[in-house]
Amino acid sequence: HKLKGMVDVKGKRCEHTGCTKHPNFNHEGQMGGRFCSEHKLKGMVNVVSKRCEHGGCTKYPSWNHEGEVHSRFCGAHKLKGMVDVKGKRCEHTGCTKHPNFNHEGQMGGRFCSEHKLKGM
Repeated sequence: HKLKGMVDVKGKRCEHTGCTKHPNFNHEGQMGGRFCSEHKLKGMVNVVSKRCEHGGCTKYPSWNHEGEVHSRFCGAHKLKGMVDVKGKRCEHTGCTKHPNFNHEGQMGGRFCSEHKLKGM
């Protein structure tokens, strides 16, 4: 519960002078990030975020079996029966569709087209 004006003094920061963002980028095969996406050097890749478990794939995973929290595979390498466990779901109980509808002026989708509420 940080107070206004407080900053993280423990976490690693981007090596670019004056930047306070968290670093995710480094050269392939190197451990730990050195730069943020804005200040990464040519040829650097995200070495912090998890990648698809399929051998050699560098895409970010979104798929796993229903009920699992952590994603394991990208869409191209998902196994039969896997679902998108990263994306937000419609708020209607039991619906697994992605939400695109909300009340005007509200941010983010809450319901799919089938379950949207009146006025959405």
